[in-house]
Amino acid sequence: MPQSTRYVDFGRYRAAPQVGPATLSAERYTSADFMAREWQAVWTKAWLFAGVEEDVRWPGDYFLFEIGRESIIISRGENGRLAAVHNVCQHRGNRVLLGARGAVNQLVCPYHGWTYGLDGALRHTPDRERFPPCTDWSQRSLKPVRVETWAGLVWITMDERAPPLADFLGAIMGNLAPYHFERMRLVKHQTLILDANWKTLRDNFLEQYHVDFIHPQHATMVDCSTSENELYPFGHSSTAVKGYVTNPRYPIPTHVPDRLKARLGQLGLDWRDFDNRVGDIRAAVCAQKRILGAELGLDYGPLSDAQVTDVLQYDLFPNTFMTIKPEEVWIYGARPHPKDPDRCLFDKWTLQVPGEVAVDTKRGRNLGVDANLIRYERDERPEPEVFTREDIESGAKTLGVTIDQDVYLLPYMQAGMHSRGFSGAVLNMDEARIDHFHRWVDAWLRASPWAEAEAPA
Repeated sequence: MPQSTRYVDFGRYRAAPQVGPATLSAERYTSADFMAREWQAVWTKAWLFAGVEEDVRWPGDYFLFEIGRESIIISRGENGRLAAVHNVCQHRGNRVLLGARGAVNQLVCPYHGWTYGLDGALRHTPDRERFPPCTDWSQRSLKPVRVETWAGLVWITMDERAPPLADFLGAIMGNLAPYHFERMRLVKHQTLILDANWKTLRDNFLEQYHVDFIHPQHATMVDCSTSENELYPFGHSSTAVKGYVTNPRYPIPTHVPDRLKARLGQLGLDWRDFDNRVGDIRAAVCAQKRILGAELGLDYGPLSDAQVTDVLQYDLFPNTFMTIKPEEVWIYGARPHPKDPDRCLFDKWTLQVPGEVAVDTKRGRNLGVDANLIRYERDERPEPEVFTREDIESGAKTLGVTIDQDVYLLPYMQAGMHSRGFSGAVLNMDEARIDHFHRWVDAWLRASPWAEAEAPA
């Protein structure tokens, strides 16, 4: 059975944009003019994933969200509420905060000492009497940015007129609620500097057509060939991939593949029991997870059997991906380079449920987390890692074997788009999410996507 794809509306917002198939010309990935249009129409208008609420747990905590040439301060105020402001002093434009994250009582520009509250309100101007009497100080507070949270994740938009985050994400919020991301903890935070346009990277994660060719290990543990895709309003999409199975394009193996052996062993199951029964592994894993989860305190109750064993990927416009399992979520995606359309910044956040509800240390059983990354209550936040593709090639850094395989090839794709021998991309049915994404890019570039998505009364 091949992949399936269907449109899913969000109430009054329709999933299918009112344009034909996207034209994926090379200019889309290489042009500085196209990059400038995207900045104005997409990055300053959409809701963007900015970070995790764990980083702003207490009053005074803050982190910086860097996007394009903008820097935004997100902080927890004394009143317990989150605030977001542009990180630019209203005196002469200096950055107010320079550290990526930390804790402060107030926001003080290091250049001339202008001082602001955590909400951005101007509190103190040195030598104020020496400024012109006509200066309107009420207009000199830091410029606000809209901020909302969902499931322990922080989102911002620079568009004052954008509908709420709940409208933007629609049914996705309810679909993912049983996973309780807010109960997970950040265990790894990585940024890769890559020689590829942000959409070149994004397109890679929007299809499984390439999996058989550059991810051969997948054939022994998941089934991408029959994934179920859904297309949502505004450019979002999702795919569901069966886990603890082998690829049905190939004969079912007689013996358990090594990768499934390791996973069965983690759960306390004997892989030898599944020789000549590889097709029974998925159901057995689901049952075992529910048993161990009940013993350890990880509640699988709200999840379907498929959600217990399978992998979900949600693709949130414009640049956020979530690869989701009940025990772990990767949140990852590319930010545009501030100046160069041939480069991007690829971020990966790894969140896991607490080790005490996922790992039975006495019996050596693990529900599916990386035991090397477990954070205990007193552990500090993991230090961010910033590196290049060369660091991955040398073995000094890794984003995980699958993503490492992807990022090795993507700079070659980006280089190819500059060739006179490339006239534009052509997509097949299994690349429907790429087409959907780019059709919505065109909708955002053309006019208000909110109006475009709203179905007529």
